[in-house]
Amino acid sequence: MERFNALGRGAQLMLVGGVLLFIDMLLAWQSIDLGPLGDYSRKGWYGAAGVILGILTIILLAWVIVRLASVDVPLPVSTAMTGALLGTLILIFAVIKLLTILGDETTIWAWVGLVLAIVIAVGAFQAVQEAGGVDTLRTEASSLGSSGQAAPAAAAPAAAAPTAPAAEAPPATTGTGESAAGEAADAADAASDATSDEPSTERDT
Repeated sequence: MERFNALGRGAQLMLVGGVLLFIDMLLAWQSIDLGPLGDYSRKGWYGAAGVILGILTIILLAWVIVRLASVDVPLPVSTAMTGALLGTLILIFAVIKLLTILGDETTIWAWVGLVLAIVIAVGAFQAVQEAGGVDTLRTEASSLGSSGQAAPAAAAPAAAAPTAPAAEAPPATTGTGESAAGEAADAADAASDATSDEPSTERDT
């Protein structure tokens, strides 16, 4: 009981409404008269909307029970955001479920299920108010959107960075270079010969 009281008023409403909605979905939401063959009933789980509504109710109960057990489950969003999403989805699919069977021998339990879905949605709204209001959810949603856009933006410069140019290989020695070197060597030899001839010329004079 202490842990239940430790939950906020909104979470308490969601827990009570979720338990009652789960029980209500096991009852007949439709009762079709087949004449001499008797009545044919369909539970709240019948149909795609009923299955989704039941699964969302189970997820809601598991989420609140985890909070009661004080188990830290890392989630990408806050507690208020999670509760708001679950409460909104449960109400939407409860309305869809009722609309699909409306006028088709709908029983009182279908309307009770809609009322319980509204209770869960009210509890989710109250939990949001306890967490700081709708502005808190908007801030969180904008931060999630900005963080989602920052990752691709950070990866883009790294992908666009040009690769370092490969070191250019030294030019290969060509035949022209070898001939030029040979001509330079011949010119040097000729200059040395001319220098060696100068003294002898002076002596002859």
